[in-house]
Amino acid sequence: MRILRILGATVLGLLVMTDAAQSQRGGAVRSGARGAVVGNMVGGSEGAATGAKIGVVTGATRSAIDRENTARTQYQTTAEYKSAPQSNFAEAPPDILGVTPAGEVAKAGEEVVIRVNKRPVVGVTFPADWKQRKGDNYASAVSKDGQAFAMFALLEGADKQAGAKKVKERLEKSLSDVKFDEPAETKGGALVVTGTGKGKKDVEVVFAAGVFEAAKGQLVGAAFIIDSKVDEHYKETVSGICQTIRRAEDFPKE
Repeated sequence: MRILRILGATVLGLLVMTDAAQSQRGGAVRSGARGAVVGNMVGGSEGAATGAKIGVVTGATRSAIDRENTARTQYQTTAEYKSAPQSNFAEAPPDILGVTPAGEVAKAGEEVVIRVNKRPVVGVTFPADWKQRKGDNYASAVSKDGQAFAMFALLEGADKQAGAKKVKERLEKSLSDVKFDEPAETKGGALVVTGTGKGKKDVEVVFAAGVFEAAKGQLVGAAFIIDSKVDEHYKETVSGICQTIRRAEDFPKE
């Protein structure tokens, strides 16, 4: 019994140390939008694998998004929400992937496809009420309330580790008080950088950015930044966006 008590105390101590270390790095990766990106980025959950083939949200995720939209609308009527500082990513988009979203407005609700030499490299479908923009090498979207931002962009080079390092450097320049979680890798080989920080007006935000090979030798970065106050109210939506991602191999052969 004494040995068991000693072992128990040792395990408890290790858990406490782990929790403390995680909090210094920005918290647990598996919560909110951060967990949604890690779990559903290319090759992630079964829903992601299924959705990618057709570029739409499938199964239970669709219902979860509808419930989340209702819950978020209700939360945004509360005094807690109204009294908190809020981002407006439509007016001040963050510079994460080295691209300023100044391209043409894309039709809402339709798949945005980025091409190289006229061939599709990556496609993504944002919610119908998000404002979309598209350029030659990127696609971006901002939620209706302006508090969630997403961008997909072609990256130079073919080294995912180097790409992820550049993304981290840009996050540290774009945000303040940045704290990174432990790095993660999805089943499909995407490297994901997640964490917390502060944006304009010292608004606390969470972020998740993945780097993956969308076509042979072609890297793509996918980044999300969301106000911390609404993080838990956007995780299903972010899951859905990630599940619509199509790489070159998912498009019908032309």
